[in-house]
Amino acid sequence: MVKKLSLTEYSAKIPKPGKSDYYVVVLIFRGEETKKFPKLKRHSILKRYWSKNFIEAVSEAMAVKECANLTVDGKPLPRQNVKVMYYLNPVDFLKLSYLVSTTFIQEKMNTVLSSLRKGDLRGAESVLLRGDVFSLAFSNMAKAVKKHVIMVDVDTKDKEFLSLLEGVPVRFVIETQHGYHLHVYIEDVKDNETLKKLYSINEAFSRKESFKRLFGEKLLVKWKESLIEVKGTNPLEYVPTDDYPVYELESRDVRKFVEFRS
Repeated sequence: MVKKLSLTEYSAKIPKPGKSDYYVVVLIFRGEETKKFPKLKRHSILKRYWSKNFIEAVSEAMAVKECANLTVDGKPLPRQNVKVMYYLNPVDFLKLSYLVSTTFIQEKMNTVLSSLRKGDLRGAESVLLRGDVFSLAFSNMAKAVKKHVIMVDVDTKDKEFLSLLEGVPVRFVIETQHGYHLHVYIEDVKDNETLKKLYSINEAFSRKESFKRLFGEKLLVKWKESLIEVKGTNPLEYVPTDDYPVYELESRDVRKFVEFRS
Protein backbone atom coordinates (compact mmCIF):
# COMPACT_ATOMS: atom_id res chain seq x y z
CA MET A 1 0.00 0.00 0.00
CA VAL A 2 1.15 3.54 -0.81
CA LYS A 3 -0.09 6.28 1.50
CA LYS A 4 0.27 10.05 1.10
CA LEU A 5 1.28 11.58 4.43
CA SER A 6 0.69 14.97 6.00
CA LEU A 7 3.68 16.82 7.44
CA THR A 8 2.55 15.89 10.96
CA GLU A 9 2.22 12.20 10.05
CA TYR A 10 5.63 12.24 8.38
CA SER A 11 7.31 13.96 11.32
CA ALA A 12 6.11 11.20 13.65
CA LYS A 13 7.82 8.53 11.52
CA ILE A 14 11.30 10.02 10.86
CA PRO A 15 14.35 9.12 13.00
CA LYS A 16 14.15 10.49 16.53
CA PRO A 17 17.03 12.68 17.74
CA GLY A 18 19.42 11.20 20.29
CA LYS A 19 20.63 12.94 23.44
CA SER A 20 22.90 15.39 21.60
CA ASP A 21 21.02 15.37 18.26
CA TYR A 22 18.86 18.10 16.76
CA TYR A 23 16.76 18.43 13.64
CA VAL A 24 18.28 21.17 11.48
CA VAL A 25 15.96 23.01 9.07
CA VAL A 26 17.21 25.61 6.61
CA LEU A 27 15.94 28.32 4.32
CA ILE A 28 17.80 27.92 1.06
CA PHE A 29 17.77 30.09 -2.06
CA ARG A 30 17.82 27.90 -5.18
CA GLY A 31 17.47 28.22 -8.93
CA GLU A 32 18.44 30.42 -11.84
CA GLU A 33 17.35 33.59 -10.02
CA THR A 34 20.57 33.41 -8.00
CA LYS A 35 22.37 34.86 -11.03
CA LYS A 36 20.78 38.21 -10.17
CA PHE A 37 22.48 38.14 -6.76
CA PRO A 38 26.28 38.01 -7.24
CA LYS A 39 26.94 37.39 -3.53
CA LEU A 40 24.88 34.19 -3.55
CA LYS A 41 25.83 30.75 -4.81
CA ARG A 42 23.38 28.69 -6.89
CA HIS A 43 22.27 26.98 -3.67
CA SER A 44 22.74 29.40 -0.77
CA ILE A 45 21.62 28.69 2.80
CA LEU A 46 20.10 31.88 4.21
CA LYS A 47 19.09 30.81 7.72
CA ARG A 48 19.24 27.74 9.95
CA TYR A 49 16.87 26.56 12.69
CA TRP A 50 17.37 23.63 15.03
CA SER A 51 15.19 21.92 17.60
CA LYS A 52 14.46 18.57 19.18
CA ASN A 53 10.97 19.03 17.74
CA PHE A 54 10.88 18.74 13.93
CA ILE A 55 7.55 20.59 13.52
CA GLU A 56 8.78 23.43 15.73
CA ALA A 57 11.89 24.02 13.58
CA VAL A 58 9.88 23.70 10.35
CA SER A 59 7.18 26.12 11.57
CA GLU A 60 9.78 28.74 12.46
CA ALA A 61 11.45 28.45 9.05
CA MET A 62 8.13 28.57 7.18
CA ALA A 63 6.96 31.61 9.15
CA VAL A 64 10.12 33.50 8.21
CA LYS A 65 9.76 32.48 4.57
CA GLU A 66 6.14 33.64 4.38
CA CYS A 67 6.27 36.75 6.55
CA ALA A 68 9.82 38.14 6.60
CA ASN A 69 11.27 40.43 3.95
CA LEU A 70 14.35 38.44 2.93
CA THR A 71 16.83 40.64 1.09
CA VAL A 72 20.41 40.65 -0.19
CA ASP A 73 22.06 44.07 -0.65
CA GLY A 74 18.63 45.65 -0.31
CA LYS A 75 17.11 43.56 -3.11
CA PRO A 76 14.18 41.30 -2.10
CA LEU A 77 14.60 37.60 -2.79
CA PRO A 78 11.84 36.00 -4.91
CA ARG A 79 9.83 33.97 -2.39
CA GLN A 80 9.22 31.12 -4.85
CA ASN A 81 12.96 30.47 -4.97
CA VAL A 82 13.32 30.23 -1.19
CA LYS A 83 12.85 26.59 -0.14
CA VAL A 84 12.42 25.04 3.30
CA MET A 85 14.69 22.00 3.58
CA TYR A 86 16.22 19.91 6.35
CA TYR A 87 19.20 17.64 6.92
CA LEU A 88 17.83 14.14 6.33
CA ASN A 89 19.46 12.73 9.48
CA PRO A 90 19.48 14.56 12.84
CA VAL A 91 22.73 16.43 13.46
CA ASP A 92 24.84 15.42 16.48
CA PHE A 93 25.84 18.76 18.02
CA LEU A 94 28.32 17.10 20.40
CA LYS A 95 30.14 15.50 17.46
CA LEU A 96 29.85 18.79 15.58
CA SER A 97 31.52 20.64 18.47
CA TYR A 98 34.41 18.15 18.44
CA LEU A 99 34.83 18.39 14.66
CA VAL A 100 34.77 22.17 14.77
CA SER A 101 37.17 22.55 17.69
CA THR A 102 39.78 20.14 16.31
CA THR A 103 39.54 21.43 12.74
CA PHE A 104 39.49 25.07 13.84
CA ILE A 105 42.59 24.70 16.02
CA GLN A 106 44.47 22.68 13.39
CA GLU A 107 43.68 25.14 10.58
CA LYS A 108 44.60 28.13 12.74
CA MET A 109 47.89 26.59 13.83
CA ASN A 110 48.88 25.61 10.28
CA THR A 111 48.21 29.14 9.02
CA VAL A 112 49.93 30.80 11.98
CA LEU A 113 53.03 28.60 11.65
CA SER A 114 53.18 29.35 7.93
CA SER A 115 53.08 33.11 8.67
CA LEU A 116 55.71 32.81 11.41
CA ARG A 117 58.08 30.90 9.12
CA LYS A 118 57.88 33.84 6.73
CA GLY A 119 58.48 36.29 9.57
CA ASP A 120 54.99 37.71 9.09
CA LEU A 121 54.02 38.49 12.69
CA ARG A 122 51.15 40.75 11.64
CA GLY A 123 49.72 38.01 9.44
CA ALA A 124 49.89 35.50 12.31
CA GLU A 125 48.12 37.95 14.62
CA SER A 126 45.41 38.57 12.02
CA VAL A 127 44.70 34.84 11.70
CA LEU A 128 44.39 34.40 15.46
CA LEU A 129 41.93 37.28 15.74
CA ARG A 130 39.73 36.22 12.86
CA GLY A 131 36.57 34.59 14.33
CA ASP A 132 35.31 32.30 11.58
CA VAL A 133 34.31 29.39 13.83
CA PHE A 134 30.62 29.63 12.92
CA SER A 135 31.21 29.25 9.18
CA LEU A 136 33.36 26.22 9.99
CA ALA A 137 30.56 24.75 12.13
CA PHE A 138 27.98 25.18 9.39
CA SER A 139 30.26 23.59 6.79
CA ASN A 140 30.64 20.48 8.98
CA MET A 141 26.95 19.92 9.73
CA ALA A 142 26.56 17.14 7.16
CA LYS A 143 29.45 15.17 8.74
CA ALA A 144 28.22 15.23 12.35
CA VAL A 145 25.67 12.48 12.06
CA LYS A 146 24.77 8.88 12.76
CA LYS A 147 23.41 7.69 9.43
CA HIS A 148 19.86 6.36 9.67
CA VAL A 149 18.64 7.17 6.16
CA ILE A 150 20.17 7.03 2.66
CA MET A 151 18.70 9.29 -0.02
CA VAL A 152 18.46 8.13 -3.62
CA ASP A 153 17.83 11.04 -6.00
CA VAL A 154 15.93 9.90 -9.11
CA ASP A 155 15.99 12.84 -11.53
CA THR A 156 13.23 11.49 -13.79
CA LYS A 157 9.62 10.32 -13.48
CA ASP A 158 10.16 7.60 -16.10
CA LYS A 159 8.85 4.44 -14.42
CA GLU A 160 11.34 2.27 -16.33
CA PHE A 161 14.22 3.90 -14.46
CA LEU A 162 12.36 3.82 -11.15
CA SER A 163 11.84 0.07 -11.66
CA LEU A 164 15.61 -0.45 -11.72
CA LEU A 165 15.51 0.00 -7.93
CA GLU A 166 13.33 -3.08 -7.45
CA GLY A 167 14.59 -4.99 -4.42
CA VAL A 168 15.88 -1.90 -2.61
CA PRO A 169 13.68 -1.28 0.48
CA VAL A 170 12.23 2.21 0.07
CA ARG A 171 10.30 3.57 3.06
CA PHE A 172 9.38 7.09 1.87
CA VAL A 173 9.23 8.88 -1.47
CA ILE A 174 9.23 12.69 -1.78
CA GLU A 175 8.10 13.89 -5.19
CA THR A 176 10.17 16.73 -6.65
CA GLN A 177 9.70 18.88 -9.72
CA HIS A 178 11.65 16.53 -12.01
CA GLY A 179 11.59 13.21 -10.18
CA TYR A 180 11.69 11.59 -6.75
CA HIS A 181 13.79 11.39 -3.60
CA LEU A 182 13.70 7.85 -2.20
CA HIS A 183 14.48 7.24 1.48
CA VAL A 184 16.18 3.95 2.30
CA TYR A 185 16.39 3.28 6.05
CA ILE A 186 19.49 1.39 7.19
CA GLU A 187 17.36 -0.75 9.53
CA ASP A 188 15.32 -1.98 6.53
CA VAL A 189 18.44 -3.21 4.68
CA LYS A 190 18.71 -6.91 5.53
CA ASP A 191 21.96 -7.83 3.74
CA ASN A 192 25.06 -6.41 2.08
CA GLU A 193 23.80 -7.46 -1.36
CA THR A 194 21.11 -4.79 -1.19
CA LEU A 195 23.66 -2.07 -0.48
CA LYS A 196 25.91 -3.51 -3.18
CA LYS A 197 23.04 -3.27 -5.67
CA LEU A 198 22.26 0.29 -4.63
CA TYR A 199 25.82 1.49 -5.12
CA SER A 200 26.15 -0.49 -8.35
CA ILE A 201 23.19 1.50 -9.69
CA ASN A 202 24.88 4.68 -8.53
CA GLU A 203 28.02 3.66 -10.45
CA ALA A 204 25.91 2.80 -13.52
CA PHE A 205 24.77 6.41 -13.72
CA SER A 206 28.26 7.82 -13.44
CA ARG A 207 29.69 5.82 -16.36
CA LYS A 208 27.79 4.69 -19.45
CA GLU A 209 29.92 1.54 -19.75
CA SER A 210 28.90 0.48 -16.23
CA PHE A 211 25.22 1.01 -17.08
CA LYS A 212 25.49 -1.11 -20.22
CA ARG A 213 27.26 -3.89 -18.31
CA LEU A 214 24.60 -3.91 -15.57
CA PHE A 215 21.40 -3.36 -17.55
CA GLY A 216 22.22 -4.00 -21.21
CA GLU A 217 21.22 -1.68 -24.04
CA LYS A 218 17.45 -1.39 -23.53
CA LEU A 219 17.50 1.99 -21.74
CA LEU A 220 20.90 3.14 -22.97
CA VAL A 221 19.40 5.70 -25.34
CA LYS A 222 17.75 7.46 -22.34
CA TRP A 223 20.85 7.31 -20.13
CA LYS A 224 22.04 10.53 -18.51
CA GLU A 225 24.81 11.02 -15.98
CA SER A 226 23.53 11.21 -12.37
CA LEU A 227 19.95 10.39 -13.44
CA ILE A 228 19.92 8.13 -10.38
CA GLU A 229 22.33 9.15 -7.62
CA VAL A 230 22.96 7.96 -4.07
CA LYS A 231 23.48 11.19 -2.13
CA GLY A 232 26.23 11.87 0.40
CA THR A 233 26.39 11.42 4.16
CA ASN A 234 23.59 13.77 5.20
CA PRO A 235 21.94 15.55 2.26
CA LEU A 236 19.36 18.29 2.42
CA GLU A 237 15.78 17.20 1.75
CA TYR A 238 12.63 19.19 0.99
CA VAL A 239 10.24 19.56 3.90
CA PRO A 240 7.02 17.90 2.65
CA THR A 241 4.44 20.40 1.35
CA ASP A 242 1.78 20.45 -1.36
CA ASP A 243 4.62 21.19 -3.83
CA TYR A 244 6.75 18.32 -2.49
CA PRO A 245 4.32 15.58 -1.37
CA VAL A 246 5.58 12.61 0.63
CA TYR A 247 4.41 9.01 0.30
CA GLU A 248 4.95 6.04 2.60
CA LEU A 249 5.56 2.61 1.06
CA GLU A 250 4.30 0.26 3.74
CA SER A 251 5.64 -2.78 1.87
CA ARG A 252 9.00 -1.03 1.18
CA ASP A 253 8.51 -2.21 -2.43
CA VAL A 254 9.21 0.40 -5.11
CA ARG A 255 7.09 -1.61 -7.57
CA LYS A 256 4.01 -0.58 -5.58
CA PHE A 257 4.89 3.06 -6.07
CA VAL A 258 5.41 2.50 -9.82
CA GLU A 259 1.91 0.97 -9.98
CA PHE A 260 0.52 3.81 -7.86
CA ARG A 261 1.91 6.47 -10.24
CA SER A 262 0.90 4.58 -13.42
